[in-house]
Order: sequence, then C-alpha cells, then structure tokens
Amino acid sequence: MKTKHKLLAVFIIASILSLSYAVFLMMKEIDRPKLPLLGQVPQFILTDSQGRPFHSARLEGKTWIANFFFTTCSGICPVLTKNMAALHRTFEAVKEVTLLSITVNPENDTPEVLAKYAEKFKANTNKWLFLTGKREDITQLIVKGFKLGSVDEPIFHSASLALVDRYGFIRGYYDGTDQEAVNKLFVDAAVLVKEKKL
Repeated sequence: MKTKHKLLAVFIIASILSLSYAVFLMMKEIDRPKLPLLGQVPQFILTDSQGRPFHSARLEGKTWIANFFFTTCSGICPVLTKNMAALHRTFEAVKEVTLLSITVNPENDTPEVLAKYAEKFKANTNKWLFLTGKREDITQLIVKGFKLGSVDEPIFHSASLALVDRYGFIRGYYDGTDQEAVNKLFVDAAVLVKEKKL
C-alpha cells in the first residue's frame, strides 16, 4: 500500500513539474520580443543557376535568407558563402526556409558559372538558389529593396545577410562574417518559421 502511495506521490509531483515547465515555456514565448519590420522587399524576377526565370512570388509563405556576392570575390564572399552553406545544411530539411545568393556581378556570373559555384558548396539548388539577372534589376533590388550596398561602387556587395518573413518583410540584418551574428540569425529564422500568421 505504501508503495502505491509513493508511486502516486511521484506521479503527482512529476505532473506538477511538467505543467510548471510547460507554463514557463509558454510565458517565455509570450515575453519574447517580436522581430522588427524593417521594410518590405519588392517583387522581382531574376534567373536561377539552371537558366530558368525565378519570380519572388515563389517565396510567399516561406522564411528566407538572402545575401549578395560574386563568384570571383576573394574578400568577404568566401566567408559569407561558407556561413550560408552552414545555414543551408541546418535548414535543408525545413521546407519553410529558403536561401538566396544573388550575384552583384552578372556580367561574369552567368547561370553556368553559378551552377559550378553552387556545386562547389554542395548546394541543393531547390532550397539554396543562386540568382543572376540584369545589372539594373539587381541594383534596384539591393539598394532600394534591401537598402544595402552603394551604386557608387562598380561591383558593390554587403557583408549583411537579410532575414525575410513569409510576407516579404525584412526582419533582420546580420553580419555574415561574424559567427555570433550568424548563430543569432539561425535562432531568429527558427522563430519566424514558428511565428503565428498576422
């Protein structure tokens, strides 16, 4: 009889602790500040590494991460791409997350060049897209859409990775060369995937 009472007591205590922990997690979720809205990315059409048109409408309902680079860059781009590759591996099985790497040197970075570059980083190009297009379209997208880079540079790009929500709103910029910032991006992207629809 005593054994039954002990088991019942253990069960009640475990239940109370579990419930307390669930409430704690729920309160933590409620108290977590929402990521800011930093502007909305306009609709765009570019070309993917297979030479196919890519319309941004395909990103509706998805959380996505974008960066701007060029394949012959020997400065920040290798680090940016390495960190994008790490994010790609982490989110590859998460259907709600897509990655975009958009070249800022379209004269050199043709779909064929981008395809080889993607292969070098073992990219699944259905989940991590490498995009090119007309220079003026890319410039408009970066400078006016993402508010990054400068048209005064012949080939301009940015160390920033941009996090965009399912509605096309930019929710954060992160230094793609800084591991701590990339770790924060990973967490924030996971938050956006779970964020309730507006």
